[in-house]
Amino acid sequence: MDYKELLHKMMNECREDAERYLSGDKEDYLYCKETDEEYGDTDKNYSNRTRLCYELMYGGYQAEKIEDAVRELFETEVISRENESFQGVGVNLELLTCLLGRYQRSEDDALFERAKNANFDCELGYDKDHSMKRFKPLEELTLENCIWLADDLGRQDYACKFVDIFKEQPLGLEGLKQLESYAKYATKRMCDREQAVTGIYETYLAEPPKYEWDLCSAVEHYILMLADKGEVDRAAEVFMEHINLLSSEEIPCSKVGARLIRDSAEERAEIWEMIRPLIKKKFRKFAPVDYAPLAAAAEIMGDVRLAKKLRKKGEDELTKIKRDFGDE
Repeated sequence: MDYKELLHKMMNECREDAERYLSGDKEDYLYCKETDEEYGDTDKNYSNRTRLCYELMYGGYQAEKIEDAVRELFETEVISRENESFQGVGVNLELLTCLLGRYQRSEDDALFERAKNANFDCELGYDKDHSMKRFKPLEELTLENCIWLADDLGRQDYACKFVDIFKEQPLGLEGLKQLESYAKYATKRMCDREQAVTGIYETYLAEPPKYEWDLCSAVEHYILMLADKGEVDRAAEVFMEHINLLSSEEIPCSKVGARLIRDSAEERAEIWEMIRPLIKKKFRKFAPVDYAPLAAAAEIMGDVRLAKKLRKKGEDELTKIKRDFGDE
């Protein structure tokens, strides 16, 4: 199937959302606070509203017939942005900015200003003029646009189909990098990730890149991919093969090595010998969430003192973040 046919099939499945909303069945599309242990306060209906907004954008509706709906949805999206723990601008606000901006009503200026001040991310990143220009007509969307559109809509099944079409073409280095991104964010498929990461790793081994960091990153991603597949001993072999390269990037090297130790790699004693000095050297430079995994590796290797120090540092950093953001 041509990707344009697939695109229209996917978009047609959003029509029911618009039909429900425009008929007055709005409950599943307006802001609804939901609290999650991991993500804090969020909007239960955000994804539903994404499908609805894309349908209003591309469904061929007469502008005057959806104006009230667009304005109401813009207002509820601003409330969502104001109350979202993770803040962010989000595709919904950009879609609704594009839709509402088409009416050029001066009375809507206050809404756009409120959106700009909805949260810290909006203050820095929300740009009405950019949003107005962001969305291409449906017929102009590229295959890459379609992959990310499927991701926005939460349609992993369609993202996989679009990526399968993408993979039919010869993939050079840049294509492999794109595929790695699609695997991480859109398809979540190990087969896509393995093809991309292995291809990049082998390409850089055959012809080293200009910057050593690029090779180091490719090796790191290859090791982690092997570990995620359960091939821990092979991952450890690759780690040791490239230890001189990896040790030049002390923080990534420490994190990857700790992961292999936690996964019970056969060479964990040698790996610990390599990364322990790096962990101590960069003790204060890790991200707060990194300290617990590093501490777990230290405990496995019997370094109780270092493990305690790492755990305390991680707890202190997380407490500081919660205090700074007013969560306590």
